[in-house]
Order: sequence, then structure tokens, then C-alpha cells
Amino acid sequence: SARGGCVGLCRRLCLCLVSLVVAASLLAPLGLVMSAAVAGRPLTHEGVMQPLGGINFALMRFARDISRAKARRRRFNQRYALVPLLLGKEEPLPLGDPDSCIGCISFTRDELADFDGRPLPDGSPSPLYLSILGRVYDVSGGAAFYGPGKSYHKLVGKDATRAFCTGCLAPSCLISSTAHLSEAQRREAQRWVELYEWHDKYTLVGRLRSEEAADPEEQEMALFHALEAEGSGNYKPFKRQ
Repeated sequence: SARGGCVGLCRRLCLCLVSLVVAASLLAPLGLVMSAAVAGRPLTHEGVMQPLGGINFALMRFARDISRAKARRRRFNQRYALVPLLLGKEEPLPLGDPDSCIGCISFTRDELADFDGRPLPDGSPSPLYLSILGRVYDVSGGAAFYGPGKSYHKLVGKDATRAFCTGCLAPSCLISSTAHLSEAQRREAQRWVELYEWHDKYTLVGRLRSEEAADPEEQEMALFHALEAEGSGNYKPFKRQ
């Protein structure tokens, strides 16, 4: 009958779909392993999963831009802000002055390092501060992401501008230098600044104090290691935890 024919067709289609899903689940890991072997990447978890790193970073930028669009709509009445943001055609927003905002102070690098969520004498955690482009933000409201043991805790207590530009969270990438980065990569730092500046949960608390320049050889070596990590792709990129 016609009804029986339809039921049989549906069953065959379901079986085909299940077969495709099973085949994909089996072949995808094999393809990643073969890709790592051909590219000369180490056959470790980091080396095998490296092609997905760009996807993770792209997803995080998308989530960031969704938050930026909400802030622009709420604070600046930009009802259709998302499309220009996704296309990179947005106009910059005004930023507060970290030298004159109420309660803002300047931090040395050592002082900033203390604001990493470590336990205080009374048992409560210290605030979570991070710096980007020398601007210091309190991100304690995002402890689910920035608190100890969370995905972005590596960004806390330091100026890791370079990591915001590239998505590399390897220890050697957590530096302020943007040397040898493209203009497009440097613009990513400005977009993250906008997120922290206008996000309801985050607050500008000051700036990173200009200090005597570090040893040029140390700076050069730090940059070399950052470039090495970025070039290898063997690092854990931004992703939600």
C-alpha cells in the first residue's frame, strides 16, 4: 500500500542518516590525525586538534560581537549594530579616561599580578583584573570565565594584549607586545577593549603604569617565543569552558 511504501522509505532514509553520522564520527578523527601527520605536527591532542583552533577563536569573536551589539543597542540606541560589527565596519565607541575616571588608579605590573582571584587573609578571593592595551578592567563579574581554573584565567593579572589579538593562550603569547602582528590582528584588541568598556559586568579601574623599559634582549626573546608558539599552532586557543 501507499502507506507501507512511505513507512519503508522513511526507514531507509533514517538508516542512511544514521550511517552517515556513524561514518562521519569515525572518519573525522582519522582525518585530523592524517592532517597532523602530513603537516608535521606532533600526534598529541594539541597537534591533532590544532585545525579546530581557528574555529574556536572565530566562535569566541562571534560571542564577543553579540555582546558588543547588545551594549551598542542598549547604551547608544544602535538597533542594527550586529551586521557592521560582524563585517568589521563599525564606528569606534568613546572610551573613558583611565587617568581621570572615578576611583581609577595606576598599577605596576607587580601590583596588577596580585589581582588574580587569589585568597585574601579573610578567606575571600581577590578581585580579577586584566589589562589590555594598558587599560585595566575589573572582570570579577565574569568569574565563571576568568576565575582560577577557568578558561580565561591566564589573561588575568597581566597585560596580555597579544593574546587578544591572536587567540593564542600559550604562556609565551601572554605578553603586551603587538610587534609583527597585522593591522587586522591589532584591531581585535580594540574590539575586546570595547567589550570590557561597555559590558554591564566589567569596569574600568585604571591603567598600567609606564615603567622603565625591560631589557631589550629579554623583550626580543619573549617576542621570539610568542612568534614560535603562534607559528606552530600547538597552543590552546580561546574557547568556552
